[in-house]
Amino acid sequence: MKSADISIILLLYKTPPEKIQNLVNYKDFNVYILDQSNDYFTKKKILKLLPKIKYYGLSKKNKGFAKGINFLVKKVNTKFFFCTQIDVLIKKKSIIELKKPFLKRRDCIISIPNFQKQNHYKNEFDLTNKFIGAVFLADKYKFNKIGKFNEDFFFYWEDVDLSKRIKEFSKFNIYKSNNSFANHFNGTSTIITSKTEYIRYSNFKFGEYLFQHNHKKLKKIKIIREPLLRLFSILINIIFFNKAKLMINFYYLIGIINFYKFLIYKKKFKKSF
Repeated sequence: MKSADISIILLLYKTPPEKIQNLVNYKDFNVYILDQSNDYFTKKKILKLLPKIKYYGLSKKNKGFAKGINFLVKKVNTKFFFCTQIDVLIKKKSIIELKKPFLKRRDCIISIPNFQKQNHYKNEFDLTNKFIGAVFLADKYKFNKIGKFNEDFFFYWEDVDLSKRIKEFSKFNIYKSNNSFANHFNGTSTIITSKTEYIRYSNFKFGEYLFQHNHKKLKKIKIIREPLLRLFSILINIIFFNKAKLMINFYYLIGIINFYKFLIYKKKFKKSF
């Protein structure tokens, strides 16, 4: 199998310099990158490393994972795109191996690698109900047909949402390719600062609420009870000078408040039409 019909898409945000070398395995592919932290220095280093970059965009505004990936997918002109992050290690052979489910199963929309390498598997690939946005191969046409990522999500839960939509509202399936292997060093794709921690925790909680709301799983008791519990936790952590837990609970509370604001905006928007 060849790599000519696979493009690599990659979102960057405040990239740790030591992670750039992870991209070396993409040098034989057409690559599409969007850096949402407007980092010229990282761009200069990556351009030297990857000779086949078709697009490298810089943005001063971070529009999130869902919007960023959907934006890059529009630029791809190959049948498949491989979505990855800079904290993922995967070899060219394993990327190409991800094509096998598509070649043998017409219902395949997404193929994912194995994260636990073993010597013997009964099958080349197996059905699975979910994937993670950090590393997957997708058929561009089918990805667009299913509706892409829901851009109401900012960061986290958009892959869970798409997995559920694929399973419940389409004839497509997700497959795990047992002979494709990857390592994902989760949470190391971005330099840790108070801002990136705020983005991480607040949007995780926002995404959790949005996912449950969209799929009719958000209970009224949770909407009332959790903000009160988070406030209580904040007060306890102030008393005991636990700054780390204090900030996490504060960020979670902000995420819940942002969800409330999102619902209010949506209702006002609907009434205006």
